[in-house]
Amino acid sequence: MLNMLYGLKDIHTVIANHRKIGGVAEANTIHLSSDEVYHNPVFTNIDISKGQYVSLCFIDENGTNIIAHVDQIAVIKGLQHKLICQLNNTYVKQLLLQDTLQYLQKLCEINDGFVTPSFKKEALKLVRDISVKELKKYNISLPFPIEEKLIYLNERLFA
Repeated sequence: MLNMLYGLKDIHTVIANHRKIGGVAEANTIHLSSDEVYHNPVFTNIDISKGQYVSLCFIDENGTNIIAHVDQIAVIKGLQHKLICQLNNTYVKQLLLQDTLQYLQKLCEINDGFVTPSFKKEALKLVRDISVKELKKYNISLPFPIEEKLIYLNERLFA
């Protein structure tokens, strides 16, 4: 995905498929009808009731967890799907980085000695999400070699 998002449905899709696609939904700013402005919000949850979006939960760059009713949202600017290593919100970036590194270490411990295709695929998705630089910074090694300079091509095939 990793591109512009166009609404609450896209935010919900990113949140619901976090394990499959990685990354999070982040905006440049969110303006509420009460004239409050939050910079670099990272969206963590959307509540749905009877098929309607009811509330939106996000964490601002100060680490404040905010829940707003959808009727309170005036404008969301610069909404994008980003990898953890691309986030502008440093608070959430550190939080997600620690969680991902911990999950990756456990995943490697559980699969110790068995590098199956599904394990390798999930581990590489996690490394892509946090970056190889962060992996080396925290001195974490994987049970298989990884290349630092990979170019990911779009998996779509055009006729």
